[in-house]
Amino acid sequence: MKKHPLFLIGVILLFCVLSNACGGLLGEGNTSGQNGSGPVQSKSGNRSASGQTPSGLVEGKDYIVLKRVRILDEMGFDKPVEAMSLLAPSDWRAAGGVRWKSVNECRAEIVSWTMELTSPDGAIRFSVLPVHYFGISEDPMTQQSLIAASQQGGCKVSPPLNAEQYLENMARTELGASVSNIRTDESMQAVLDKSSADDNQASQQYGTGMTSSGSGVYGTLNYPDGTKGLAQIGVMMSKKEGRDMYTGAPNGFASTFVFHQAVIRYPSAREAEALKIFGTITASHRVNPVWKQAKENFLTRLGNVEHAGRMERLRLMGEQSKAYAKSQSDAADARMRDWERSQASSDASHNRFIQTIREVETWKDGEGNPVELNAGYSHGWSKPDGSYILTNNSLFDPAVELQQDWVRMQKPSR
Repeated sequence: MKKHPLFLIGVILLFCVLSNACGGLLGEGNTSGQNGSGPVQSKSGNRSASGQTPSGLVEGKDYIVLKRVRILDEMGFDKPVEAMSLLAPSDWRAAGGVRWKSVNECRAEIVSWTMELTSPDGAIRFSVLPVHYFGISEDPMTQQSLIAASQQGGCKVSPPLNAEQYLENMARTELGASVSNIRTDESMQAVLDKSSADDNQASQQYGTGMTSSGSGVYGTLNYPDGTKGLAQIGVMMSKKEGRDMYTGAPNGFASTFVFHQAVIRYPSAREAEALKIFGTITASHRVNPVWKQAKENFLTRLGNVEHAGRMERLRLMGEQSKAYAKSQSDAADARMRDWERSQASSDASHNRFIQTIREVETWKDGEGNPVELNAGYSHGWSKPDGSYILTNNSLFDPAVELQQDWVRMQKPSR
């Protein structure tokens, strides 16, 4: 079925929403590719094999160390590239990476990423699920084409769903849980409303008849085994109403793009701990701008030129790949870390949980840059590599206990 060019542009804009809703170069705590997995790596410093410092303090109990997990794209470039990064406790296990589909599969899902972070005892698990796209048509012939394409790896066929409807269905069919207390994510909704308004203005300007709307929610999950969870969902819907010019029969089209799915599962007794972690992970998500630009350039070219045949591997070549090659130097890596730390914490997509469940609070690192970290701690330290230590023990000094260079952080005055 031939797609209108603005339809493809609309899909690309949705990817931009996904990228901006989320977040950093190769370093500690990498996760990689389709099958990439491994622990979040950290240096033990002056701790003993049992995890205790010379004063007997225990990581995870008396203090928490947060390290950046680097999420790699091993398919899009000639060599692994950091696509994004996020903060997680240093002793948590991490797995995931960026996946590129073939151009013959669902085009709207061509670039996606997944992540799974697990606490040392396996009791708390945070997951980012891949994007999903599905559409439906009122025209019988078009609908048959959509169904046939979906059976060959194309996009799924389904009536449109907003974020609340999708969450209810996803919780039941994919997570095996019931969902309650579904509420609007106000900050995400503000971003989506602006994106929808921009899309609708462009549609009106070019006369495509396409209207867009977005919704963002989070809800409480309840599992049969007594564990609980929190899910956050972001959805963009597009709809075009129309009638066949000869028969007058309806031939409208509607689509749903689920651009964000994040879930955390935990024992009910550890809810406060889990929600703090959830807030820190989502608030600290940063996208590598070089990777983002290269991806968007490729999608733009793909939207303008239909490629024939199967592509076993997708390569992002040209100036953007060269730009990333230059970033392998220590100086460029330092610039990336500077960019990473300087991201404004006032960004709505980065502080939405501050406005909702209040499990994250702002600190200023050693260089005065704001960073959102777990709430409930009175003392904090940072390192230039993007690592943090939080504790309520006023006598704890990581420079002494861990024999490493840490700088004390401050909480900005309110």
